[in-house]
Amino acid sequence: MANLVTSLCCVVLAAVVVAYAQRRSQLVARNQYERRGSDVTMQCGSLESDASVSWKVNGTDIEAQHQLNGPKLILTQVDLDHNGLYSCFQNPHGERRDTILLHIGMGSGGVLVP
Repeated sequence: MANLVTSLCCVVLAAVVVAYAQRRSQLVARNQYERRGSDVTMQCGSLESDASVSWKVNGTDIEAQHQLNGPKLILTQVDLDHNGLYSCFQNPHGERRDTILLHIGMGSGGVLVP
């Protein structure tokens, strides 16, 4: 009986660790580097083109001047004010699907400089 309880505890603990690791990996932002003055497209994870999503930048809803195309957010002629942490949420439940840290800079010899 003790072996069964020990085994069951190990299975439950392993499931909790896996669930935590998966959740933690979803919270890690990926970096996207773009040139100042360019148009930038950000894709919300691997969602299908007809997926309904909403976007936030630095925790605030994205303003209406940006274009949404399914799971894609399109920013036109970006400048340094566009730097930030962008998160997308799949509607209608609001589940966060992706987080992107956008870095805008000036290109110099193939290198992006803030």
